[in-house]
Amino acid sequence: MRLARAWCGLALMMWTACGVTSAGGGGGGSTAPRENTATTLTLSGTRFFVDYGNGTLTTLPDGGVVLAALLADDKGYNADVAIVRLDASLSLTWAMRLDERTLPTHLVPGKDGALFVIAGDSYPGTLRVMRLDLGTGAVQQAVEFSNMAPGKALALDDGGLLVAGNNLLRMDARLQPVWARQIPSTHAVAVADGFIVAGIGYGDRARMTGVTLTKVSAEGAVAWRSFASPGPGNHSLTGVRSLADGSLMVGLGNDSTRGDSVAALSPFLITTFDAQGRLRKMSRARLSQEVPTSTGTTRAPLQFGGGHSLVPMGQDTWMTFTANSGALGSDVRAHVLARFAPDGSLQEALYGGLHATSGPEGSTRSFSLSGPTLTLRQLYSGGTGCVRTPTEARFEPVEGTQEYAEGGAVQVTPLTVTPKSITRVATALSARLESGCAVP
Repeated sequence: MRLARAWCGLALMMWTACGVTSAGGGGGGSTAPRENTATTLTLSGTRFFVDYGNGTLTTLPDGGVVLAALLADDKGYNADVAIVRLDASLSLTWAMRLDERTLPTHLVPGKDGALFVIAGDSYPGTLRVMRLDLGTGAVQQAVEFSNMAPGKALALDDGGLLVAGNNLLRMDARLQPVWARQIPSTHAVAVADGFIVAGIGYGDRARMTGVTLTKVSAEGAVAWRSFASPGPGNHSLTGVRSLADGSLMVGLGNDSTRGDSVAALSPFLITTFDAQGRLRKMSRARLSQEVPTSTGTTRAPLQFGGGHSLVPMGQDTWMTFTANSGALGSDVRAHVLARFAPDGSLQEALYGGLHATSGPEGSTRSFSLSGPTLTLRQLYSGGTGCVRTPTEARFEPVEGTQEYAEGGAVQVTPLTVTPKSITRVATALSARLESGCAVP
């Protein structure tokens, strides 16, 4: 879809995505846009912990979805985790309360009907991996590792996992360590001859944060490492994916409001690399929204934010990030869901939930929550209903800084990690579902 078509009439602050075809009109083989849908899940006897970053979800091989979010106690503090499985038609399969006090960073379907729940503490650094029965939600095994932190995981063909939790850990089907390396990593993707792991690190010469990519073999040997940064900032990593030609796409957030970061202010950056990790292109988001003021309206730039989800959809990629203004007397806090072409160019942007995963028939599912309710949206490219758009959205090039090293020039330290068996229990939750749109 060309950008000009994707943004028809944006200055009118549309409440749905553009490209709507009226009933009985048009012709020439045009296709009516799909209708976006929304499903609201309401818990009985408990409620969700209120925080914009609360939640994670993943798509199952059968087209269903599993999601998790922290619950709140009667004083509003986080208490336990709700894990909910829905089938492909978004009907409730089961809902469980897990006695884990930290938000899972990843839900990973594995072999033999397993669902792995990745959680833990970023400081001082503890990783917990829980294996649930995907059919019932019951806990089968739970282990804890020190010298690690919660991150994203890959399910491996041998039934084990590769966990990117600040350091990199490969474990077998019994959740026992195979090897561990001191490699900056919070996300990983499988490639033909190993893995590409991505994390936030410091450049050796630049002395500023940016994205670090490392090519690792199945045995833990490092082939190369690449670092790229758009400049000073407090960067966060959204995710990494490989494309058909072997190239890589990475999303970066920038939460910094420091004075030395003014030149690089942006809620989000999209970065592409070739198959060997060499920087191709880096682009910065420029977003704004018309907001009311005491004298009329003003256009507020959305300058600050952080990335959350990366969702491959064919050769296109959906990414979600926060975008906040904090300027000109306004306070716009938006959750943006943006679609990019393989070259990193923006195709469309919507206000949707931060937590996203792929859905059936080319759709993307995302959710947001409030109190006892959680709203799961199923959105289509150019779809109608349920969402609105920024007043203006574009990406512009950034001159990034890169450092690169291969083979023996990359210093990697092996780690010793010892698993400890822990106890986790899942109990049934009561929940109900309703259909109907709710504009975020």
